[in-house]
Amino acid sequence: MLLALNGTVTMYCNLLTDIRIAKECGYRGIEIVGSKLFRFLDEGLDLGIVKDQLKDLPAVAMGYIQDIERTGAKEIESLLGETERICALAEKLECPTVQVLTGPLVKGGAYKGHPGASRQELLSISAGNLKKVAGIAKKHRLSLYLEALNWTPLSGLEDSIELIDLVGGDNLGLVIDFWHMWCAGATAEKIAMLDRRYIKGVHFCDSAEPLGVRSPDQTQPSRRVWTGGGLIPLKEWVEAIKATGYDGWWSPELFSPKHWELDPWQTANNLRQLLEYLLC
Repeated sequence: MLLALNGTVTMYCNLLTDIRIAKECGYRGIEIVGSKLFRFLDEGLDLGIVKDQLKDLPAVAMGYIQDIERTGAKEIESLLGETERICALAEKLECPTVQVLTGPLVKGGAYKGHPGASRQELLSISAGNLKKVAGIAKKHRLSLYLEALNWTPLSGLEDSIELIDLVGGDNLGLVIDFWHMWCAGATAEKIAMLDRRYIKGVHFCDSAEPLGVRSPDQTQPSRRVWTGGGLIPLKEWVEAIKATGYDGWWSPELFSPKHWELDPWQTANNLRQLLEYLLC
Protein backbone atom coordinates (compact mmCIF):
# COMPACT_ATOMS: atom_id res chain seq x y z
CA MET A 1 0.00 0.00 0.00
CA LEU A 2 1.15 3.50 -0.84
CA LEU A 3 0.42 6.60 1.24
CA ALA A 4 -0.10 9.74 -0.84
CA LEU A 5 -0.47 13.30 0.43
CA ASN A 6 -3.75 14.87 -0.65
CA GLY A 7 -3.37 18.60 -1.33
CA THR A 8 -6.45 19.34 0.77
CA VAL A 9 -4.39 18.56 3.88
CA THR A 10 -2.11 21.47 3.00
CA MET A 11 -4.87 23.55 1.41
CA TYR A 12 -3.21 26.95 1.74
CA CYS A 13 0.10 25.75 0.25
CA ASN A 14 0.92 25.92 -3.43
CA LEU A 15 1.62 22.78 -5.46
CA LEU A 16 5.40 22.84 -5.21
CA THR A 17 5.14 23.22 -1.44
CA ASP A 18 2.72 20.28 -1.34
CA ILE A 19 5.29 18.16 -3.16
CA ARG A 20 8.12 19.21 -0.85
CA ILE A 21 6.07 18.55 2.29
CA ALA A 22 5.02 15.14 0.97
CA LYS A 23 8.64 14.14 0.44
CA GLU A 24 9.83 15.48 3.79
CA CYS A 25 7.00 13.79 5.71
CA GLY A 26 7.62 10.36 4.23
CA TYR A 27 4.74 10.04 1.78
CA ARG A 28 5.40 7.92 -1.29
CA GLY A 29 3.01 9.72 -3.61
CA ILE A 30 0.79 12.77 -3.97
CA GLU A 31 -2.83 13.40 -4.99
CA ILE A 32 -2.81 16.72 -6.84
CA VAL A 33 -5.49 19.36 -6.27
CA GLY A 34 -6.16 20.46 -9.83
CA SER A 35 -6.84 24.09 -8.95
CA LYS A 36 -3.30 24.39 -7.57
CA LEU A 37 -1.84 23.08 -10.82
CA PHE A 38 -4.05 25.38 -12.91
CA ARG A 39 -3.04 28.37 -10.78
CA PHE A 40 0.62 27.49 -11.34
CA LEU A 41 0.16 27.26 -15.11
CA ASP A 42 -2.02 30.38 -15.31
CA GLU A 43 0.98 32.38 -14.06
CA GLY A 44 2.92 31.29 -17.13
CA LEU A 45 5.10 28.79 -15.29
CA ASP A 46 6.29 25.68 -17.08
CA LEU A 47 4.74 22.26 -16.45
CA GLY A 48 8.23 20.80 -16.67
CA ILE A 49 9.02 22.33 -13.27
CA VAL A 50 6.27 20.25 -11.68
CA LYS A 51 7.22 17.14 -13.63
CA ASP A 52 10.81 17.46 -12.47
CA GLN A 53 9.70 17.64 -8.83
CA LEU A 54 7.57 14.51 -9.29
CA LYS A 55 10.45 12.31 -10.48
CA ASP A 56 10.84 10.72 -7.06
CA LEU A 57 7.25 11.26 -5.83
CA PRO A 58 4.64 9.89 -8.24
CA ALA A 59 1.28 11.60 -8.65
CA VAL A 60 -1.34 8.92 -7.99
CA ALA A 61 -4.41 11.00 -8.92
CA MET A 62 -5.57 14.48 -9.86
CA GLY A 63 -8.85 16.30 -9.23
CA TYR A 64 -11.27 17.01 -10.65
CA ILE A 65 -13.91 16.80 -13.39
CA GLN A 66 -17.18 17.97 -11.85
CA ASP A 67 -20.92 18.05 -12.52
CA ILE A 68 -21.32 14.86 -14.53
CA GLU A 69 -25.11 15.28 -14.76
CA ARG A 70 -24.85 18.20 -17.16
CA THR A 71 -27.32 18.40 -20.03
CA GLY A 72 -27.55 20.58 -23.11
CA ALA A 73 -25.11 20.85 -25.98
CA LYS A 74 -23.07 23.75 -24.58
CA GLU A 75 -22.85 22.27 -21.10
CA ILE A 76 -21.71 18.87 -22.38
CA GLU A 77 -19.21 20.53 -24.72
CA SER A 78 -17.81 22.35 -21.69
CA LEU A 79 -17.65 19.09 -19.71
CA LEU A 80 -15.70 17.36 -22.45
CA GLY A 81 -13.38 20.34 -22.87
CA GLU A 82 -12.59 20.35 -19.16
CA THR A 83 -12.01 16.60 -19.34
CA GLU A 84 -9.58 16.95 -22.22
CA ARG A 85 -7.61 19.66 -20.43
CA ILE A 86 -7.14 17.79 -17.16
CA CYS A 87 -6.50 14.44 -18.84
CA ALA A 88 -3.85 15.93 -21.11
CA LEU A 89 -2.08 17.41 -18.08
CA ALA A 90 -2.37 14.16 -16.11
CA GLU A 91 -0.84 12.21 -18.98
CA LYS A 92 2.10 14.61 -19.22
CA LEU A 93 2.70 14.26 -15.48
CA GLU A 94 2.37 10.47 -15.69
CA CYS A 95 -0.52 10.67 -13.25
CA PRO A 96 -2.67 7.57 -13.91
CA THR A 97 -6.02 8.58 -12.41
CA VAL A 98 -8.39 11.56 -12.57
CA GLN A 99 -11.23 12.33 -10.15
CA VAL A 100 -14.85 12.68 -11.33
CA LEU A 101 -17.58 14.24 -9.17
CA THR A 102 -21.36 14.01 -9.25
CA GLY A 103 -23.41 17.16 -9.72
CA PRO A 104 -24.42 19.61 -11.14
CA LEU A 105 -23.87 22.13 -8.37
CA VAL A 106 -24.67 25.82 -8.24
CA LYS A 107 -21.79 28.23 -7.64
CA GLY A 108 -22.23 28.07 -3.86
CA GLY A 109 -21.97 24.30 -3.85
CA ALA A 110 -25.60 23.21 -3.37
CA TYR A 111 -27.13 20.62 -5.70
CA LYS A 112 -28.82 22.27 -8.67
CA GLY A 113 -30.17 19.11 -10.18
CA HIS A 114 -32.87 18.28 -12.69
CA PRO A 115 -36.36 19.03 -11.28
CA GLY A 116 -38.71 16.11 -11.69
CA ALA A 117 -36.07 13.70 -12.95
CA SER A 118 -36.31 10.17 -11.59
CA ARG A 119 -33.36 8.24 -10.21
CA GLN A 120 -33.23 6.16 -13.39
CA GLU A 121 -33.17 9.30 -15.52
CA LEU A 122 -30.30 10.70 -13.44
CA LEU A 123 -28.42 7.42 -13.81
CA SER A 124 -28.96 7.50 -17.56
CA ILE A 125 -27.76 11.11 -17.89
CA SER A 126 -24.71 10.47 -15.72
CA ALA A 127 -23.79 7.19 -17.40
CA GLY A 128 -24.05 8.74 -20.86
CA ASN A 129 -21.74 11.58 -19.90
CA LEU A 130 -19.34 9.31 -18.03
CA LYS A 131 -18.94 7.08 -21.08
CA LYS A 132 -17.77 10.10 -23.06
CA VAL A 133 -15.48 11.26 -20.25
CA ALA A 134 -14.05 7.75 -19.83
CA GLY A 135 -13.40 7.60 -23.56
CA ILE A 136 -11.30 10.76 -23.40
CA ALA A 137 -9.44 9.41 -20.37
CA LYS A 138 -8.72 6.15 -22.17
CA LYS A 139 -7.28 8.06 -25.12
CA HIS A 140 -4.77 9.50 -22.66
CA ARG A 141 -4.16 6.05 -21.07
CA LEU A 142 -5.83 7.10 -17.83
CA SER A 143 -8.39 5.75 -15.38
CA LEU A 144 -11.11 7.68 -13.56
CA TYR A 145 -12.33 7.41 -10.00
CA LEU A 146 -15.88 8.44 -9.18
CA GLU A 147 -16.46 10.42 -6.00
CA ALA A 148 -20.20 10.70 -5.39
CA LEU A 149 -20.89 13.85 -3.34
CA ASN A 150 -23.20 12.89 -0.49
CA TRP A 151 -25.52 15.91 -0.88
CA THR A 152 -26.39 14.90 -4.46
CA PRO A 153 -29.07 12.31 -5.33
CA LEU A 154 -26.56 9.86 -6.81
CA SER A 155 -24.28 9.22 -3.86
CA GLY A 156 -22.99 6.49 -1.63
CA LEU A 157 -21.69 3.02 -2.31
CA GLU A 158 -24.67 1.42 -4.04
CA ASP A 159 -25.33 4.33 -6.42
CA SER A 160 -21.64 4.51 -7.32
CA ILE A 161 -21.44 0.81 -8.15
CA GLU A 162 -24.63 0.90 -10.22
CA LEU A 163 -23.36 3.89 -12.18
CA ILE A 164 -19.98 2.28 -12.82
CA ASP A 165 -21.68 -0.91 -14.01
CA LEU A 166 -23.90 1.08 -16.38
CA VAL A 167 -20.89 2.78 -17.93
CA GLY A 168 -18.93 -0.44 -18.29
CA GLY A 169 -15.39 -0.37 -19.60
CA ASP A 170 -12.22 -1.00 -17.66
CA ASN A 171 -11.04 2.49 -16.68
CA LEU A 172 -13.72 3.66 -14.23
CA GLY A 173 -13.84 2.86 -10.53
CA LEU A 174 -14.57 4.62 -7.26
CA VAL A 175 -12.79 6.10 -4.29
CA ILE A 176 -13.66 4.95 -0.80
CA ASP A 177 -13.99 8.40 0.74
CA PHE A 178 -14.65 7.82 4.42
CA TRP A 179 -16.65 11.04 4.88
CA HIS A 180 -18.83 10.87 1.76
CA MET A 181 -19.55 7.16 2.22
CA TRP A 182 -20.31 7.57 5.94
CA CYS A 183 -22.67 10.49 5.34
CA ALA A 184 -24.48 8.48 2.66
CA GLY A 185 -24.99 5.54 5.03
CA ALA A 186 -22.24 3.08 4.10
CA THR A 187 -20.96 0.75 6.80
CA ALA A 188 -17.72 -1.14 7.28
CA GLU A 189 -19.62 -4.39 6.70
CA LYS A 190 -20.82 -3.25 3.26
CA ILE A 191 -17.37 -2.00 2.28
CA ALA A 192 -15.73 -5.29 3.29
CA MET A 193 -17.96 -7.12 0.77
CA LEU A 194 -16.99 -4.83 -2.11
CA ASP A 195 -15.15 -6.31 -5.10
CA ARG A 196 -11.70 -4.75 -4.87
CA ARG A 197 -11.66 -4.20 -8.63
CA TYR A 198 -14.01 -1.25 -8.12
CA ILE A 199 -11.59 0.55 -5.79
CA LYS A 200 -9.20 3.07 -7.35
CA GLY A 201 -8.16 4.83 -4.14
CA VAL A 202 -9.00 5.68 -0.53
CA HIS A 203 -9.64 9.06 1.13
CA PHE A 204 -8.96 8.75 4.85
CA CYS A 205 -10.97 11.32 6.84
CA ASP A 206 -13.61 11.69 9.56
CA SER A 207 -17.05 13.15 10.32
CA ALA A 208 -18.49 15.04 13.28
CA GLU A 209 -22.01 13.76 12.50
CA PRO A 210 -23.53 10.29 13.03
CA LEU A 211 -23.85 7.73 10.24
CA GLY A 212 -26.21 8.76 7.44
CA VAL A 213 -26.33 12.51 8.19
CA ARG A 214 -25.71 14.18 4.85
CA SER A 215 -24.11 17.55 4.28
CA PRO A 216 -26.43 20.36 3.12
CA ASP A 217 -23.97 21.51 0.46
CA GLN A 218 -20.31 22.17 -0.28
CA THR A 219 -19.84 23.92 3.09
CA GLN A 220 -19.48 20.40 4.54
CA PRO A 221 -19.80 21.44 8.23
CA SER A 222 -19.32 17.91 9.58
CA ARG A 223 -15.80 17.84 8.11
CA ARG A 224 -14.60 20.48 10.56
CA VAL A 225 -12.97 17.86 12.72
CA TRP A 226 -9.52 16.36 13.14
CA THR A 227 -9.27 12.83 11.77
CA GLY A 228 -9.68 10.57 14.77
CA GLY A 229 -11.72 13.15 16.68
CA GLY A 230 -14.99 12.38 14.89
CA LEU A 231 -17.53 9.57 14.87
CA ILE A 232 -16.34 7.28 12.06
CA PRO A 233 -14.87 4.06 13.48
CA LEU A 234 -11.64 4.53 11.56
CA LYS A 235 -9.98 1.23 12.46
CA GLU A 236 -13.09 -0.74 11.44
CA TRP A 237 -13.18 1.03 8.10
CA VAL A 238 -9.47 0.52 7.49
CA GLU A 239 -9.83 -3.19 8.24
CA ALA A 240 -12.90 -3.43 5.99
CA ILE A 241 -10.99 -2.01 3.03
CA LYS A 242 -8.03 -4.29 3.71
CA ALA A 243 -10.47 -7.24 3.80
CA THR A 244 -11.35 -6.62 0.15
CA GLY A 245 -7.73 -7.28 -0.83
CA TYR A 246 -7.22 -3.72 -2.05
CA ASP A 247 -3.53 -2.77 -1.98
CA GLY A 248 -3.41 0.58 -3.82
CA TRP A 249 -2.98 4.14 -2.58
CA TRP A 250 -4.41 5.72 0.57
CA SER A 251 -4.65 9.48 0.93
CA PRO A 252 -5.39 11.43 4.13
CA GLU A 253 -7.89 14.18 3.30
CA LEU A 254 -8.79 17.26 5.36
CA PHE A 255 -11.56 19.83 4.81
CA SER A 256 -11.35 21.64 8.14
CA PRO A 257 -10.58 25.38 7.87
CA LYS A 258 -9.62 25.41 11.55
CA HIS A 259 -6.90 22.84 10.96
CA TRP A 260 -5.73 24.49 7.74
CA GLU A 261 -4.56 27.35 9.96
CA LEU A 262 -2.07 25.08 11.74
CA ASP A 263 1.46 24.28 10.55
CA PRO A 264 0.79 22.39 7.28
CA TRP A 265 4.00 20.36 7.55
CA GLN A 266 3.04 19.11 11.01
CA THR A 267 -0.54 18.44 9.92
CA ALA A 268 0.63 16.34 6.97
CA ASN A 269 3.10 14.45 9.12
CA ASN A 270 0.60 13.76 11.91
CA LEU A 271 -2.01 12.41 9.49
CA ARG A 272 0.55 10.14 7.82
CA GLN A 273 1.56 8.76 11.21
CA LEU A 274 -2.08 8.15 12.18
CA LEU A 275 -2.88 6.35 8.94
CA GLU A 276 0.27 4.23 9.12
CA TYR A 277 -0.62 3.25 12.68
CA LEU A 278 -4.15 2.18 11.70
CA LEU A 279 -2.89 0.22 8.70
CA CYS A 280 -0.64 -1.93 10.91
